[in-house]
Amino acid sequence: MIDEIFEYAVYVAFLIACALPLSAYINKVMAGEKHFLSCVTVPVERCACRIMGIDSCEQMGWRKYLASALIFSIVSFVVLMAILMLQGFLPLNPEGLSGLSGDLAFNTAASFVSNTNWQSYSGESTLSYFSQAIGLTVQNFVTPAVGMAVLFALFRGLVAQNSEGLGSFWTDVVRALLGVLIPLSLVLAVADVWQGSPQNMSDYQTTQLVEPVGIAENGEVVSADDPSAVEVVDEMVVPMGPQASQVAIKQLGTNGGGYNGVNSASVLENPTPLSNLLQCVSLLLIPVALVFSFGRFVNDRRQGRAIFFSMFAILMVALLAVGYFEMAGTPQLAQDGAVYMGQAGQSGGNMEGKETRFGVTDSALWATFTTAASNGSVNSMHDSFTPMGGMVPMLLMQLGEIIFGGIGCGLYSMIGFVILTVFIAGLMVGRTPEYLGKKIGPKEMRMAVVLAICTPVVILVGAAAMCLDPATFASLSNAGPHGFSEVLYAATSAGANNGSAFAGMNCNTPFLNMVLGFEMLANRFIPMAAALCLAGSLANRQKVAVSAGTLSTANGMFVFLLILIVLLIAALSMFPALALGPVAEQLQMMH
Repeated sequence: MIDEIFEYAVYVAFLIACALPLSAYINKVMAGEKHFLSCVTVPVERCACRIMGIDSCEQMGWRKYLASALIFSIVSFVVLMAILMLQGFLPLNPEGLSGLSGDLAFNTAASFVSNTNWQSYSGESTLSYFSQAIGLTVQNFVTPAVGMAVLFALFRGLVAQNSEGLGSFWTDVVRALLGVLIPLSLVLAVADVWQGSPQNMSDYQTTQLVEPVGIAENGEVVSADDPSAVEVVDEMVVPMGPQASQVAIKQLGTNGGGYNGVNSASVLENPTPLSNLLQCVSLLLIPVALVFSFGRFVNDRRQGRAIFFSMFAILMVALLAVGYFEMAGTPQLAQDGAVYMGQAGQSGGNMEGKETRFGVTDSALWATFTTAASNGSVNSMHDSFTPMGGMVPMLLMQLGEIIFGGIGCGLYSMIGFVILTVFIAGLMVGRTPEYLGKKIGPKEMRMAVVLAICTPVVILVGAAAMCLDPATFASLSNAGPHGFSEVLYAATSAGANNGSAFAGMNCNTPFLNMVLGFEMLANRFIPMAAALCLAGSLANRQKVAVSAGTLSTANGMFVFLLILIVLLIAALSMFPALALGPVAEQLQMMH
């Protein structure tokens, strides 16, 4: 276990070392200040603003800012849905793939416009190069840019005084794209190509299998010389296409949608240990940087550090828990010692559903980072995790994707919890709550509550709707508590805008596509509206002087209170559902 902890420490240290300087750079980009890429990005930004007729100095009120974000997202949704349904008539389709059905196109468009990237299909066998590159990859860029824009609008609301202006939505999106997302993605895409990821427009390639396999009459894969084999397969099709470019932004943009069905477990998307390191760190890079950006923006870095340590503490506990449960395996897997569970010379622990290239250690790390980051990409199958090992990633999503979370949306939801904590702490000492010198009133509290409970409510409503449909049970690959865990994970992943899957449930049915699609849209735009309303309300307030009775929001006590409030509100909301799924399965396993 010491080796594993050391590896985790290396990943985390590398992540923080990259995030700290990136935070200062992001603030310069979003403020329109000079930075080392200004000579390239500023002329392009001016040209884009001129073409779109944008006043880069406009100061929008929160309603106009929200309306702009919604209009942009609606247009994106309609265009993407049209591309997916008309795929068969569009160019760059060497495999001749037909368009998607209406319900699947709706689900996919809702998924990528909401920065969820839930996929009820296998990309390499369902989508053309045009759909992947022009449809999905474009959304992978613009949706995190929208989240970052809304977050900086909230930052401006926190520091402004008696002002309604939150900046220009269109300028913020352009700056996030040109200054942050495109340059970082270009670097990562080049690294992925260097490591072996395809980036081309070639036809799919056919290659010989090293070891032929047989297919039995019931479809089961058997040995090629097995008597039950009715067909021998000695060739495989290798998907080509613009993979590296989509993989880069899917990781950096907290998107997660895989070009291939097995996502980052594929050697095409994630070829080597180095690519695994770079991509895994990319999952949390920008979300962590934005937390430090917050402290810089409000001119009090202690505020950013307080939120960082709150998130970091929960992340580390989750990481160690997943690693422990997966390394320990299960009594049934060990078979009372009959099965070797050590790690001398091989990957030990629960290796079911995991790549031997990565083993339990890197799989547990990726599962924790991807569900904390609202990313959703996977390098192992979460359905094969132990009950408690699978519950922890589920819980990270159910907290509201606030443990760093998606770009922008993770931090502005966490700020909702911060305001809620300030209010509860104020009640304890009989003082009017304040945050960053602003009095917190009833309107701010209502918005903070929406930010805190929206995700659990959406998840529970979605899970209940899925359980009421008899067809859901036909989609499950397991019965009992594990089957319920599959349903709960799907509802959680969609309702938390994560996009990862337990991979044991077929969700490509009309009803499930619609339910999950509406979940994704609800949890994307309801908190966004609440965050902008909160920003507008706070921007109109005057700052008050700090007094001896002002609650510190940057010390260890506040960090403890914030963690406690997060666990009390978000975790306890989901505990009854978790008790019916992974907890019940764990108890069954022990007897």
